[in-house]
Amino acid sequence: MRELAYDGIGKWIRLNWKRPVPLWLFLIGMLATASAITGVILLPSVLGPKPDFTISSLQPIYVQGSHFNTTLITIQAIRDFTGIVTVTTSSPTGLTTSLRDSYGNPKDQILLGKSGNITLSVGDQTIGNFVVIVTASSGAIRHTQSLQVIAQDLIMSASPSPLAITRGSSRTAELDLSSVNGFSGNVSFSTRVYGSASAYLDTLSSASPNPTSIILSPGGTGKIALTISVGQSDTSSSLNVQVFALRQLWQFELDIQVTVT
Repeated sequence: MRELAYDGIGKWIRLNWKRPVPLWLFLIGMLATASAITGVILLPSVLGPKPDFTISSLQPIYVQGSHFNTTLITIQAIRDFTGIVTVTTSSPTGLTTSLRDSYGNPKDQILLGKSGNITLSVGDQTIGNFVVIVTASSGAIRHTQSLQVIAQDLIMSASPSPLAITRGSSRTAELDLSSVNGFSGNVSFSTRVYGSASAYLDTLSSASPNPTSIILSPGGTGKIALTISVGQSDTSSSLNVQVFALRQLWQFELDIQVTVT
């Protein structure tokens, strides 16, 4: 809209008037500006890292043939994560797994604060190398770790077996040892002698290994001599000699039957 105005010195001038901004348009502009500012403030929290958790690294574990071993699984909260985490395992044929608490009771869930633990028990039915997949999940969050399991064994045999020993004399048997799937270390030997039809130790006869320990290399073999002596006053008609091969917490057993003549 244009109008004329007198300037006081004999001239008329033309005025240009702009239309006022409507109130509704002004309010929309304010809201848009406020939304943009709020978005800038909230965007990092919306798109930034969210609460999470991790599974501790799992070191390879060794399992004695037909026995169990355990490892501790630790779940660690990240960025103040809280909630229930469910732990599951997937194992190949030949292994059995179970999840338990520190008291040995079945457990597969952790109410996570800062961190929580659960015990994984692994047992082997066959010798070999295996991988167990450990999965921890809570809602849409899911993490996995791989656990390498090495199942080993020690094979022992005696020759000759069974033995026939005259009362009051002794005889020596040779024990052969073979490492299976990398079994190795310092192996020590001990024995027990039981009399016929008796659950009690026979103290009148004895069995002595020589040497009393050997160092077995992975995949290696070894030999020891076992001298069995039958006491002159031992009235047993037969003896059961138990030979134990010990490496740390692992124990292997061989039974040798002796006929007393």
